[in-house]
Amino acid sequence: MKPDYKLVAKAKYIHNTADLASELWHEVYKRYYPAKQLDALVEELQSADAIEADIDNDVNYFLVFLGGKLIGYFAWKMENTALHLYLKPEYRGKAIGRDIVQTCERLAKGEGKGRVWCTIHAKALPVQQFFKALRYRELRPAEQETGTVPRNELVYEHTLS
Repeated sequence: MKPDYKLVAKAKYIHNTADLASELWHEVYKRYYPAKQLDALVEELQSADAIEADIDNDVNYFLVFLGGKLIGYFAWKMENTALHLYLKPEYRGKAIGRDIVQTCERLAKGEGKGRVWCTIHAKALPVQQFFKALRYRELRPAEQETGTVPRNELVYEHTLS
């Protein structure tokens, strides 16, 4: 069964995305950040207000459904950057993330882009392996964005063929 993607545009879906993001970020990043820092990071980057601001800055958020059940979300900035890709734990390792990344790559290629980028937490080794398996290569440490919580991220790049 293939997943369905729903573009996040209405306030209701922005709030649903923020709630899901909070759940998934707390699950994924709890090993990298103390609780208060993680709460601040989620508020800064994935609250309803932050998601709405992203959308206003040409980021497309999509909710991911499988068989009508909400299983994750992803965000794609139209300048070829995958910003977020999170699935509930029970749906990881089932090629859904790979399909999402390949969909984003097709979008970029359709717009005439030759490369895509993503940032990955430096300690998230399984995520790095996931992208390396999709032929992404590590470029450099990500520039630290302004914010209250320092993020230790790496930039990965993939050349589209």
